[in-house]
Amino acid sequence: MSHKITIKFKIELAFEQPTCSICGQPILGNQKMSLDHYIPRCHGGKDEASNLFPAHSVCNSIKNDYMPDEFEKNKEELYQNALDNWHLKHKDKLIVADALRQMQKKR
Repeated sequence: MSHKITIKFKIELAFEQPTCSICGQPILGNQKMSLDHYIPRCHGGKDEASNLFPAHSVCNSIKNDYMPDEFEKNKEELYQNALDNWHLKHKDKLIVADALRQMQKKR
């Protein structure tokens, strides 16, 4: 990934509270953040600002290499699987559980 893009995101995110592009929740200061490739690199996605969005690291791990439409179809099941079967740190478990509650409210 280009250092120029990483530095630009760090500067932009320093002045605002980022929102996870995957679950929609705010990324708090004590939560681990990563950059999500909207179109995964393995599917031709680029390391360009138009394809990179802030995300909780745990949400980015759950999304993995899914294409956006495929992920949206399976999102609730993937989050439930992570909650039930992954060895999550407490703060990551809270993120996943809150995201699941939000998804279930929207049904």
